[in-house]
Amino acid sequence: MPRTRWTLLSTATTGLLLVTLECCHCALIAPRAAGGVKSATSSADAPEKPNVLFIVIDDLRPQLSYAYNQTETITPSMDKLAKESLVFNRAYCQLAVCAPSRNSFMTGMRPDSVKAWNFIDHFREPGIGPNWISLPEYFKKNGYVTLGGGKTFHPNLPPNYDEPLSWTQEMEYLPLKSEGCPGGETYCPLASPDEDFFDNHLANNTIEIMKLAKKAGKPFFAGAGFRRPHLPWRFPERFFSMYPDSKAFSTAKHQTAPTGMPLIAFTRTAFTSVKIDGKKYSGWGPETPFPEDVQQKLRHGYYSAVSWVDSQVGRVLDTLEELDMANNTVVVLFADHGWQLGEHGEWCKHTNFELSARVPLIFRVPWKPSSMGTKTNGFAELVDLYPTLAELAGLPDPTNLTHGQYLEGSSLASYFEEPDQKSVKDSAYSQYPRCPKNISEPWKQNSCHEVKRQNIYAMGLTVRTESWRYTEWLKWNGDTLKVEWDQLLGQELYSHSNDTGTDFDMHENANEANNTEYKDVVTTHHGLLYQKFFRP
Repeated sequence: MPRTRWTLLSTATTGLLLVTLECCHCALIAPRAAGGVKSATSSADAPEKPNVLFIVIDDLRPQLSYAYNQTETITPSMDKLAKESLVFNRAYCQLAVCAPSRNSFMTGMRPDSVKAWNFIDHFREPGIGPNWISLPEYFKKNGYVTLGGGKTFHPNLPPNYDEPLSWTQEMEYLPLKSEGCPGGETYCPLASPDEDFFDNHLANNTIEIMKLAKKAGKPFFAGAGFRRPHLPWRFPERFFSMYPDSKAFSTAKHQTAPTGMPLIAFTRTAFTSVKIDGKKYSGWGPETPFPEDVQQKLRHGYYSAVSWVDSQVGRVLDTLEELDMANNTVVVLFADHGWQLGEHGEWCKHTNFELSARVPLIFRVPWKPSSMGTKTNGFAELVDLYPTLAELAGLPDPTNLTHGQYLEGSSLASYFEEPDQKSVKDSAYSQYPRCPKNISEPWKQNSCHEVKRQNIYAMGLTVRTESWRYTEWLKWNGDTLKVEWDQLLGQELYSHSNDTGTDFDMHENANEANNTEYKDVVTTHHGLLYQKFFRP
C-alpha cells in the first residue's frame, strides 16, 4: 500500500509552498503557489457575473486522496482544490459512456430526451434539439466569453464541438487529439517532454482563455475537457515511477460478477484484451478475472494517468490564482462517468453498477463560505450542472428554455448554504443500453456504440437511493424508442446500507431482487423508475 506524506514549507522570500509526496519507494517534490483562495465573509459578497472554470476529466472515478478518502492515488492538485471546495460524495452520471453522458450534461437533459444512447446520435439533429441552448451557449447569451478545448462535447457529437453556437470566437476551439501507445500497449510511461501530451496543450489552452478574458475585462466560461485517464494510459514516465512497484497495489476483493446477477447486466465491451510489456491477456468474463499481477499492473497504469492529469489541472488552477481571478470564479471539476478496476469482474465503464455511474464532483465557490472545505452526502446528478452553474453565477433561471428544451436537472445551489441538507433530491437515475449479438451469452459483444437507436435490444434503468440500487433490464421498442415495461429481462437489487462511499468493494456483490424479504423494496423502487422514465 503506498504511503503519502506531506511536507509543508513556506518562505516569505520565495512565496512557494513545497509539497513532498512520499510513497513506498519514491518521492516527488513539486512547487506549489502559496496563498490560496479566500472565502467571502458572507454570501452577500458574491461577485456580479463570476467566471466559470468547467473541468471535465474523462474516465475519472472518485478515487481521489483527500476528496474521497482514498489512499493509493497521488493527486495533490485535486486534493488542494477539494480542501477549498464542496465535495459531493454521491454524484452520478446519466449514462456511463462518453458521448451520451456529454450530450446529457451539456444540455441539462436526460438521454431519453436527447435521444442519444450511443456514438451515432446527438442533440443537434433535426427533430431533436437543433435550437436548444447548450450550457456554454447559455453563458454566451448572457454576455460571457465562452471558449474551450478538449473533450467537453464528445468529438463530432455534435459536429465541430458545437461551434459556433456554444462558443464565442476569440480563439479557436482546441480539438481533442487522439494519442496511442507504441505497439498497442494498454499503458505507456514515456520518456518524452510534457509538450508531447495532449493534456499539456489543453492546460495551455485553458490558461490562454483565462488570460484573454482578463485582458478583455469580460467574465469567462472556460471549458477544459481533459483526456486522461481515458485509454490508452499514455503519460510522462515520472508519473509511473512516483508509485511503488505494481506488486504493492491492492486489487478488488470481489473479482467475479455479483451472485444472482442477470448476465445482461455484465459487459466485456472494452478490455476484450489488454497488452502489457508485449504480452496480450484476454478471455476474462463474469467468473474468470484477469490474473492478479495483470490487475495490479493495470491499476498502476490507471493511477499514473490520474496523477498526470492532476498535474495539468494544477497548472490551470495555479494560473487562476496568479491572475488574481480565483476569488470570483466558480470552479467545477467532475468526470463524465466512473470506472471499474476489476470490481465485480468488470473493467472500464459501460454498466449500471455504482462504480460505473458514480463520479467525482467538486465545486469551489469562494463567496459561499459555508461550502468551502466541506462534503455533502446529498444526491447530485450531472444533469444538475446546468441549472446549478446558472444559479451560482446569478443568471436568470434557465429551467424552461425555448424550442421544447425543459431542463431536467435540479439546481444544487442550496447545498452551498447548507451542505448537510438532503432536500434537493433523494435519488439519482442512470441507464445503459445493451445490444448482444448472441442472446444466449448476453454479456459478450453487447455494445450498442455503433448500433442505430432503432435496433437497440434492451435498456437497463437504474435508481440509487439512500440504501439501495435497483435496476430493471427491459426490452427496447425501436419504433417508439421507449422501453416495454411489460417485457422484463432481468432485475437487480443491491444493498448500500452503511455505504460511506470510501470502500469500493463493499457493496453490490449479491443481487437481492428475488429475495422475498425485500419484495416491498423492489415494488417501491420499480415505482421510482416508472415515475422517472415512463413516457406516454
